[in-house]
Amino acid sequence: MPTVGKRVRFSRTNLVHSPPTPALSFNQLSPASSAAPLTPPNVYQSLPGPSPYIVVPNKQALAAYPSKSPARVRIHPYLELSSVPAINYDLMDHPSSVLNHHRISSRVFTEPASNPALRKLSIMSQHLPWTISVSASNGTYVTVGDVLDSVYRALQRNITPTEYNSLSSHDGRRATRAYEQRYRRHRSNQAYELEKRGGMKRVDFLKGMTKFSGLAVTSHGSGMWQLSVT
Repeated sequence: MPTVGKRVRFSRTNLVHSPPTPALSFNQLSPASSAAPLTPPNVYQSLPGPSPYIVVPNKQALAAYPSKSPARVRIHPYLELSSVPAINYDLMDHPSSVLNHHRISSRVFTEPASNPALRKLSIMSQHLPWTISVSASNGTYVTVGDVLDSVYRALQRNITPTEYNSLSSHDGRRATRAYEQRYRRHRSNQAYELEKRGGMKRVDFLKGMTKFSGLAVTSHGSGMWQLSVT
């Protein structure tokens, strides 16, 4: 393992690591590769869309989700905040790494992210000074895949020195440790150096808390959701 320095690195180029385009069967997914600084394709474009016999979102897909969200909008069970999340997902990794205790059908990623379905929404976090915008890639309604992909892409953006300096000294040290842990987790020297050279990213503002716990509707309205992590 290379010798680890203590310097914070900033990059002007956003390097987003991408795995190969996954197969349609999500039960065979492998963790995302960090071998090349490529902008990931939208993996959901290769997934089957809603049934051609349905013009609007499938009524069964929009059936009442058992929800803990306090607003009328009910978030999809795979995205909803829970002490035991329905999916196992590390926000440092590409959404193709999402796993579940059982097989995840690719169709889940094309289902509406909420009931009723929304054309767009925003996601906030107490750990982030930015909001994440999510739009409907199909032009009709935001899907589960849209949410996960938008969160991933937003967190892969590089931070600026000004943004880093806006943190308190304590939070700055925690974000720096998160950056170091992120590149140290790679076993190959190539992936290690690539991740390190990529500099600090917005995901580091989560200060190492990158396990997805779910989303909840906020008091700001049905189109503003809050991201929870552990």
